[in-house]
Amino acid sequence: MTARVDQQRSRQRGIALPMALWVAMGLALLAAGIATTAERAINRQIGADQIAVARALLETGLSHGVMLAVHPDPARRLPANGTPLTVTEPEGTLTLRLWDEAGRLDLNRTPSARLLAVAGALLPAADLSALTQALQRRRQTGEPWHSVLELGSALSPDGFARLYPCLTVHGPAMADGKLRLSAMAPGLRARWPGLAGLRDTDAASLAALGLMQGGPPSSLFTLRVAARTPDGALATAEAVVWITIQGTQAFRILEWREPAPEIRLMEEAS
Repeated sequence: MTARVDQQRSRQRGIALPMALWVAMGLALLAAGIATTAERAINRQIGADQIAVARALLETGLSHGVMLAVHPDPARRLPANGTPLTVTEPEGTLTLRLWDEAGRLDLNRTPSARLLAVAGALLPAADLSALTQALQRRRQTGEPWHSVLELGSALSPDGFARLYPCLTVHGPAMADGKLRLSAMAPGLRARWPGLAGLRDTDAASLAALGLMQGGPPSSLFTLRVAARTPDGALATAEAVVWITIQGTQAFRILEWREPAPEIRLMEEAS
């Protein structure tokens, strides 16, 4: 009888030991999982905090860009030709790029033939066909383009990135702006003779292109801002800024694009 009891106890101990080891292993894995989850949550929170810092820096970049666009000292003025400028802030680094909107073709005001002539120098055949159809639909329905970004649904990503720097929808806001072609690369005019000598052409020809002449230098710019924190978080935005300097309002933001769309500049697209 005693031997049978001892045998049962031995068998129970034999079962209990693996069970205890299994439970201990399960608890260890659970603890490790909780620790990993907590670490990932902390890292996500840190990442979110850094992105928030980078996004907050975008407003600082906007202020810098507006002030530098109209700086009274030409040597310190931010060129309106896309040349990048780096500004260091305690929270991170800003990269500013400025373009003059007056050098762009207005999607609503420029005749389709002119738009397609420029696009033909930049786009592959499939994108050119898609652009033709998109322009025809808008002109037939009378619906205006409210943002150049609307073209993104009609063109391929590469095609849109090529054509985007040439276009605007803010032509009426440039009525007092002086014509500039700084937004276009010289190579584009070489590939399309219709743009040659445009600086010296008459008002009628400019109107046919949807461009303006006369008055002071343009006060309508596209400002592109990239903000990067020391930890590598990146935020980008692009603003179409109308510098009015009227009363207490120094400028108006006509469009805010965040994140900034991908672009290919003319030198890269040629």
